[in-house]
Amino acid sequence: MREAGALARRSSGARIPPLASARADDVQTRIHGEIMDPLKSSLAKAELAAVYIAYVLRYIYPLLLLPFYGRALGPAGYGIVLAGMSLSNTIWRFVSFGFPTVGGRDTVHANSDAERAAILSSHMTGRLLLCIPTALFGLGAVALSPALSAYPMLGAITVLLGLLSSFNLGWYYMSTGRAKKSVLIEVVGFITSLALIFSFVHHPSDLSRVFPLLLISALTQTVIAYGLIRREFSGWFSSIRAGIDLIQRSKVIFIYTGTSVLLISASTYVLSVFAPATEVSAFGVAERLVAAGLSLMGPASQVLMPKVIYLVGVDPAKANQLTRRILGFFLFGSLAAIAVTMLLADWAMPLVFGKDFQHAIPVLKVFVFVLPLSVVNQALGLYFLIPRNRESLLARAGIASAIINILVAIPLASHWGAMGMVAARLIGELTILTTLLYCMIRSGMIGELFATRDSVLALRPSEEG
Repeated sequence: MREAGALARRSSGARIPPLASARADDVQTRIHGEIMDPLKSSLAKAELAAVYIAYVLRYIYPLLLLPFYGRALGPAGYGIVLAGMSLSNTIWRFVSFGFPTVGGRDTVHANSDAERAAILSSHMTGRLLLCIPTALFGLGAVALSPALSAYPMLGAITVLLGLLSSFNLGWYYMSTGRAKKSVLIEVVGFITSLALIFSFVHHPSDLSRVFPLLLISALTQTVIAYGLIRREFSGWFSSIRAGIDLIQRSKVIFIYTGTSVLLISASTYVLSVFAPATEVSAFGVAERLVAAGLSLMGPASQVLMPKVIYLVGVDPAKANQLTRRILGFFLFGSLAAIAVTMLLADWAMPLVFGKDFQHAIPVLKVFVFVLPLSVVNQALGLYFLIPRNRESLLARAGIASAIINILVAIPLASHWGAMGMVAARLIGELTILTTLLYCMIRSGMIGELFATRDSVLALRPSEEG
């Protein structure tokens, strides 16, 4: 496994920053014992089960909070909360800058504690370098939104929450085979935030308490996560040069995530600039429900993506087969979700959120068609292109999507509110899918995706498309 990992690193051109000192032998032995062999099916299944237990909690969590917020704060108050969460998630995505994907890939291929410690410290520095410009952008965004600028302290805490969330260590725990610990940390966060929100938020006047309480919960998770691996750091921060090097190696992935996922995260905030809070709440509720469905892919990627990366180096045909199975499974699930939404939305939405959210039903029924498009886009990116170091194709798709999103989102949101933003999201996903398929067909990678063991070597393109 180590030889294959080293070979993959050389072929990808990934560079691991140097380390000042190695860790003690006992720590090294313990960590090596915890790191997962991506081909050992029993461990992979255990890790996958663990992260999906976390997902069940993550899914129950918003299902508890969404109706609670809607009934306690009302449509207008909940619209402000959704706009703040959207801005916070946007800041989180920007400071993360594609680091989790690059860090996970580097960590899977790391041969020693020294390399893993260097990865950790460079990620701390890289994120810190991006915090200052992102914080300034966030404060400017608060001032620009009528909904958030009416509560300046809430807006400032929203920015701080996004910055703190970007230092999440989930990518490191998953890449070193410690999904169970990551699950436990998430459980602590869920319990803390639910207890705080249910205890201190009861009326529309309690709106100003929401984000400070969420910040306390996020801070609790962060302290626990870093405390458990503090001995794995050789130093909290690397050199500035190492941080800049990480940013440079992550920029291609960020072009994709920063122009597609980032715009998706910002959709509710953008709508808050052009539409009243009630429209924001209608779009935001639908967006959160669809996002909960899409997040089903997240736990699987944390376990299966390292396995696909490894298989690409040792058995490409098996990697292709696994990718096709993953794509088929989640695509079927997304189509089933559309059917369930059409059948139950008229009955379930008023029951869960109250009669004040009737206007969100048609928005959800259209928005749910984002699911299959996004599933295909994510599967192609995470399980086929990134493991083969073809991030340039993702970058092209991301740039095309960003340009079209910018051109259509603002006028559509200005004239048609929530439904206009839904149309913009659909157009954006279609743009990404069309661009990816065009680039993959032109470079011959479609043939590689469906290649058998005997033909995979002949079909692999000789140069990057």
